[in-house]
Amino acid sequence: MRFEDFRDRGAAVRSLCEAFLAGAPSHATLITGPPGVGKRTLACLCGQSLFCAAETKPCGECPACRRYRKGSHPDSYHIPENKSIGVDTIRALTLALQSAAYEGGYKAVRIECAGAMTVQAQNSLLKTLEEPPPRTVFLLTATDIGEVLPTIRSRCRVVRMPPMPEERVEAILVGRGIEPGRAARLAALSQGSVGQAFRMQEDDGFWALRERVTLAIEGVRQTSDVLAAVNALKDDKGDAVLVLSMLEDALRGSLVRSLTGGARRAEPWGEKLTGLGARRLARLLESARMSRRMLKSNVPWPAVLERFLMEYAEALMQSEAF
Repeated sequence: MRFEDFRDRGAAVRSLCEAFLAGAPSHATLITGPPGVGKRTLACLCGQSLFCAAETKPCGECPACRRYRKGSHPDSYHIPENKSIGVDTIRALTLALQSAAYEGGYKAVRIECAGAMTVQAQNSLLKTLEEPPPRTVFLLTATDIGEVLPTIRSRCRVVRMPPMPEERVEAILVGRGIEPGRAARLAALSQGSVGQAFRMQEDDGFWALRERVTLAIEGVRQTSDVLAAVNALKDDKGDAVLVLSMLEDALRGSLVRSLTGGARRAEPWGEKLTGLGARRLARLLESARMSRRMLKSNVPWPAVLERFLMEYAEALMQSEAF
């Protein structure tokens, strides 16, 4: 990938790319955002651009780029994602950074999952961020910015990486050889995360879950059918968020079709949903979002599911009455 691939990801990301392209990076940058949205890739591009010898950086072809991508550049330091990053790791890094750059240019430090650093480790890194060695650039990534100490954040340029546009995720999946219809469904459920989309693609359990959800929803025609649907899905508590994502995507797609007359990714029960009309679909979509909030408040999954399905069944019954 190139910096150009990130220019549509918001003003903060675009400004970061332009700074590295201009050879004027901040001494420390913290890139945050959900898993799989490109934080690691962008941090790699930023680091690589510091060493690239080409006019358009990073070229990916010059010797410096190739060594950086292989992890063998002597002025590149990388702490990979781990469950915990201890203070000894950061102290070793700090000691290594005291040496001059082997090739006389920048030194690039990339720390993945910065939130995994212990408090001691973060405090140790803080001392280096306060007085960084000359021409040393730190690139940190974190899923949850709250896990990074405020003192660390205050010494970094914080850039939030928003989810990818659904169309971009779909295009990437198709480009990797995934069948377009399946790619469209994965993109809609990925919440802007290419990584999540690929995990679902490779997970046979995801497609089995999708089939269970389809059968359960298709079986609901009136309120008396709700209990059977709840029983069919009550053991999927571990995938509750994904189930709700499936329901939200079906509702969202049907709402778009209802408003525009388009043919956006019809679900197996899509015609039934579209027939509810835009107003009822909008209410059900909000109900699905409320279900997410209830889950976060520790409401039992069967109760959350029953509440939503009762509203869905009532909407079906009301639409048939008109």
